[in-house]
Formats: sequence, C-alpha cells, structure tokens
Amino acid sequence: MLEEVIFNENNGVGLITLNRPDRLNALTYPMVQNINQYLNLWEVKEEINCVIIEGAGDRSFCAGGDVVKLRKEVLADGGPPTQLSKSFFYDEYTLNYKISNFKKPFIALINGFTMGGGVGISMHGSHVVASEKTMFAMPETAIGLFPDVGGGWLLGQLDNGIGAWLSLVGAKLKAYDLISLNLATNYVASTEIEKLKNLLITSSPDTNDKVTSVINSFSSNPKTEDSVLLAHEEIIKDAFSFDKIEDIFERCETLSKLNNEFFNTQFEELKHKSPTSLKISLKQIREASQMSLKDELIMEYRMVQKCLKIGDFFEGVRAMLVDKDRKPNWSPSSINDVDESRVDEFFKSLDDLDLVLEN
Repeated sequence: MLEEVIFNENNGVGLITLNRPDRLNALTYPMVQNINQYLNLWEVKEEINCVIIEGAGDRSFCAGGDVVKLRKEVLADGGPPTQLSKSFFYDEYTLNYKISNFKKPFIALINGFTMGGGVGISMHGSHVVASEKTMFAMPETAIGLFPDVGGGWLLGQLDNGIGAWLSLVGAKLKAYDLISLNLATNYVASTEIEKLKNLLITSSPDTNDKVTSVINSFSSNPKTEDSVLLAHEEIIKDAFSFDKIEDIFERCETLSKLNNEFFNTQFEELKHKSPTSLKISLKQIREASQMSLKDELIMEYRMVQKCLKIGDFFEGVRAMLVDKDRKPNWSPSSINDVDESRVDEFFKSLDDLDLVLEN
C-alpha cells in the first residue's frame, strides 16, 4: 500500500510529497496529522533550512480534502457531530495557520489542480510557485460548504467583487490571474519545476530572500490568454460587489439577459449552488476583509461545524461526488427562504469547543 504522503530530508530541505495521484492528491485526515507532525519537527530542527511541498503525478498538486471519504466515515459513525467531524477540520485549520506562521521558508509547487484544502496547504506559505498547469478554485458552495482552510481570508483580502465571485461561483483561475491577485508569488513553466526543486535542494536556502533569488532564476511571465480577469474584471466587480446575495442574483440576471455569454455561465453556476452556502459565504468574505487570518479561521471552524450539523454538506457531497446525479436537494431550496436568523446560526461561538490557535 502506497504511503499517502511521503516525507524526506535532503541537504537541509524538508520535502513533503502528497502521494495520492489517483485521487488528485486529495487530503485525508491521517495526511493532515502527519504533515502537522513533520512541520512541528522541522520548524525546530536546526538542520532543516526550508520546506518544499509538492503533489505526486503531473495532474494535481492537491484537489482538496477527501470529502467523500469524510462523509462516508462520519455517516458510518452515526452522523455529526462525531469526533472525526470535529478533529478533521480542527487539525486541518491548525495546519493552515501553522503554515502561515512557519518560521522557515515554505515553498509550495502548485503544478496542477489546487483547490479547496490544497489552497490551505500552499497559499499561506512564503512562496507559491504556479505553472501553466495550475488550476485554482474554491468550489465549496457546490457541495454545501464555503471557502474554508483560510481561503475565505485570502479571498476577503481581494477586491470586494473579485473575492465574492471566486467564493460564490467557485470560478477557476490560472497562473496569470493568480500572480496578478498575489495568490501566487511566481510563475515557473512545468518543464522547469523539477529543475527548480533540485536547485532548491542543492542550495538549501535558509532565508526567504535566498529562496526568492533561486525561484526568480527560473521565473518567467505567464500567458495572458489564460486570464479571465483581463477580459471580465470590471463586469465581475459590477455584479459581485453587493453585500446581499439577492442583489448579486438580480445584477447577474440582468447581465445575462443582455446576452453576455460570460455572465450567462456565471448566473447558471450561481443558480445551482446551495442557497445557504451562498449566503454564509458572502457574509464570511465581507467579514474576513476586516479580520486576521487567525480570527477568520476561528470563524470558519464555527461555520464548518454548523454546515455538518444543519447545512447542506452531506447532500451536496452525495449529489456532486458520490451518486453524481448533480441534483442536490438543498434545504432551503431558494435564497429567498434562507433568512438572517439561519445565517447567524453559522457564526455563533462554540464556546469551549471553539478552535484555539497558538501564535
């Protein structure tokens, strides 16, 4: 049986390889636990100068958490709340925060799909290297969740409309847009990624500036034709800068009626998302813009526990990833039926069960 994640030490470099290429390197709970353990070790180990994280295979860095496996195990244990439903997200968000505060250079080679949980174990690090194969998305509203793993904080720092668009629609971005939004630090062609990794290991840089110098020696400019924002940024801001989901729907519908092909697609995507997830995600993004990552992750943990308990998560995963009928029975089924009191439930303190993050 293959190890799900492989850890190596080579010339002062800690190397993490996500090793589930047949599952697009989706994260399981043991993977999260093991990465946490090794980062704790490497952060204080004098012989380790920096850490690199990569995904096995040529398709995916990490396509997110393995929510199919999580759903199956939680339901088999009698349904939420279970110890797994609490611990998985508790430890995952702790890992995301650890990466953001890691005391040594942390280099993520996101050469392929980088979605959901994959964003959380890469984009909080000091260096994020994208290639022409990189495909970013936070698609959680399609399965009854919201952009988590600190993704809500990342999107909350963007322009009002852009962050909301990425959050609500789950839109995909490639390298050019990731660089322009500062979600990635560098672009390196996929044919050069292995050479870059080898030089990082050979040179074993021990400061962010030294790492930057090595990566810059391989960096180039991504293709503009891969950009969504160059063509559509202003109209996205126009439609998604509202603070109420009803207003966003109304504006998107108006734009789609003007035979704007791009907005026809955006509006169709919106209409298929969980109404509850859309409302809590918009509130999350707006609040995250004024929060620290630490406070935002604490908020996310409250939200995710409520999503598992009273939200659409189990139905969303069933419809989109298990049965794949793509016909989720959202409850409520309309944004008009998701009142503010329901939305507020997702943001209430868990008291003694809240996420606790150490600086």
